[in-house]
Amino acid sequence: MNIADKLDSLSSNSNITTLSILAFIVLLGTDLYISSITDVAVSFIQSPFGFGLFLTILGSTVIASLLVVNRVFIIIKEKSSFEKFAKMLRVVQIIIYSLLFVLLLDIFIDNKYFTISLTTIMLVSYGSSILMSIFVSYKLFSWFKENKNKFAFIFGLSIFILFVNNVVSILLFGTLLSEKPSEIGFSTPVVFNFECDVDSLYCLFKENIINIQSYTLMIYFSLFWISNYFLLHYHIRKIGRIRFFALITLPLVLFFFVFIYHYDELYSLSENTNFDENVIFMLQIFIVMFSISLCGVLYGIGFKSVANLLKISHNVERYLKMASFGIILLFISANATIVGASLPPYGIPSIAFLPFASILFYIGIYYSIIAISNDIKVRKYIKSSAYKELEIMGDLAQSQMMDTMKQKVLNMTKKYSDELHQSNNSETTESDEDLKNYLDEAINVFNSREKKKSS
Repeated sequence: MNIADKLDSLSSNSNITTLSILAFIVLLGTDLYISSITDVAVSFIQSPFGFGLFLTILGSTVIASLLVVNRVFIIIKEKSSFEKFAKMLRVVQIIIYSLLFVLLLDIFIDNKYFTISLTTIMLVSYGSSILMSIFVSYKLFSWFKENKNKFAFIFGLSIFILFVNNVVSILLFGTLLSEKPSEIGFSTPVVFNFECDVDSLYCLFKENIINIQSYTLMIYFSLFWISNYFLLHYHIRKIGRIRFFALITLPLVLFFFVFIYHYDELYSLSENTNFDENVIFMLQIFIVMFSISLCGVLYGIGFKSVANLLKISHNVERYLKMASFGIILLFISANATIVGASLPPYGIPSIAFLPFASILFYIGIYYSIIAISNDIKVRKYIKSSAYKELEIMGDLAQSQMMDTMKQKVLNMTKKYSDELHQSNNSETTESDEDLKNYLDEAINVFNSREKKKSS
């Protein structure tokens, strides 16, 4: 096989992988939507097609999680920061698969399952995601403390708020599931028990948990928007202003629509609705859930847009693409619900995939941020080095010595960049041409400043 054939083969495999990921995103999004309308779609859910669709989504979740774990283990072997999560991730994988097997066994043998099964899967899934988010946010805050880099701080804060949201989600799901019967069968009413009419401390706790879960969801959405803004703005010249403003504006529109204008629809489920009202309600929830998923997709497109531009570094490109798919899957799986407790239990495939979506995003974004943060330091180094050399040259700064000075600064910068990235086991995202352009910009800014001083 010649080189051209190998490249065609790699491109074909890449396209197949991308299509497979997109298909899985659609299936997980379907699970997210159906899990939010189980009370008005009982007949569909309990039909043979509903069961078949559930099994298809659950099977794809298991396969996707296997692929994610295998991919993550390759990265962990290459890097050391996440090595401590290797065993934990394998244990979580085995536990979740075992719990899913027991759940399916109960359904197929007795046409029912135990509510404790849902609670246990939720606790394991959210619990492992919480541990990972604590570790990653701590690492990013530590990186910020050493390097004073805004990328590390904002992404660290985003992931920390996501950790808070996960903790509150455990309390919310645990509280609502505790109100369900111990066994869920075909005749068990499918209701979303968000509302609480009794004036009691329990109801006050329940309402506050729902509110806090909603507010933390809005906060981490907003922080991810800010993170995406800075990441895209850093590469705005390469991305282009039109794409930049499109990727920045659309999530804001969706944010207003979902969280400000329409979010109450999620908590206004009525038990007494006729067919026409059910259709309208299902359409409303579809729009809300589609918008939430689309927010994750837009963030993912932002990461992938940057990844496609960084052809100089294969690893950074790979990490950004991992983060792009990870954040899409994270937004979907983190917004699924199991409190309807239907049979089959829609929402469980998404909940079960949460730790795998989390690790995919966390590893991808962590190593991407380190590389980008180091390159920001390199840019600052170019600027300070150029200013020092220009100040030393004085009036000679406009002479033929300029070319010699540029080459000297570039050589020092290349050495500094190599040492910086080697010390952090990262790769540069900047080409030699980029470094030359930044140096020219620094020189122009210095000359403009000097002219203003003399005038």
